[in-house]
Amino acid sequence: MKKNRIAWLALAAALLVSTTVVATLVIVNASGESSIGKAAPRNGDVRLPPLKDGRILAADKWPDACTLVDEEDVKAILPDAEDLRQEQRRVYVPSVKDFAADSSWKESNSSASGQCDYAMRLPGERYRPTHFWIRVDAVADPQLIAGYYREVAPGATMKMNGADLCVINGPHDGNGSWTCRKGPLMFTVGGHTTTTFEGQFDAAPFIWRDEVAPEFIRTVTAKVT
Repeated sequence: MKKNRIAWLALAAALLVSTTVVATLVIVNASGESSIGKAAPRNGDVRLPPLKDGRILAADKWPDACTLVDEEDVKAILPDAEDLRQEQRRVYVPSVKDFAADSSWKESNSSASGQCDYAMRLPGERYRPTHFWIRVDAVADPQLIAGYYREVAPGATMKMNGADLCVINGPHDGNGSWTCRKGPLMFTVGGHTTTTFEGQFDAAPFIWRDEVAPEFIRTVTAKVT
C-alpha cells in the first residue's frame, strides 16, 4: 500500500510539472507572437512630376525611398516593432534606357537614396532581426514603365493594393519580394522575419510575404500620384 501511495504521489508530481511546463510554453508563445497592422492612411504624399512622351526622371531626382515607406508606416504595419533602424542605400539605374526617348539619360546615373532598409526586433525573434526594404526601380513615362515592366516581369497580371501590376519574385520562397508598378513608378519591396505571427504555430515567412508585404505595397501606391 505504501509503495502504491508513493507511486501515485510521484505520478501526481510529474503531472504537475508537465502541466506547469505546458502552461509556461503557452504563456511564452502567446507573448512571443507579433501582430499585423494596417497601412497608415495616405493620400498622394509623394508627388512625381508629369512624365510623358517617353521621358524618364533622372535618378538623382528620384523620390527618397525612405519617404515612400517611412518609420511611421513601418510602425503602423508592424506595431510590435522595437529598436527600429533606418538606412539609405544607393541604387544604380536599370536598363530602362532601352525604352527611353530621352537621349540625355546616362547609365552612370544613380540615386543616393533609391533604397531604404529597416532593421527591427519583433517579439519572439529567434535567429536574426526582422528586415524590410523598399527599392525604387525606375521612374518614367507610365507607358515606358509598362513596357519595361513587361520585360522584367513577363506574364505578371496581378493587380493588388492600388498597384497597376505586381509580381512575386521567387514564388516558392516565403521571403520572396514583390515588384510592382504604379503609374510612373516601378518599385520592389522585400524582407524577412523569424517571428511568429498571431494565430500561427511557428515562424511563418509566407505570412510575411502574403499579408505583411502587401500592406507596404498599399502604403507606396497610396502615396504616389
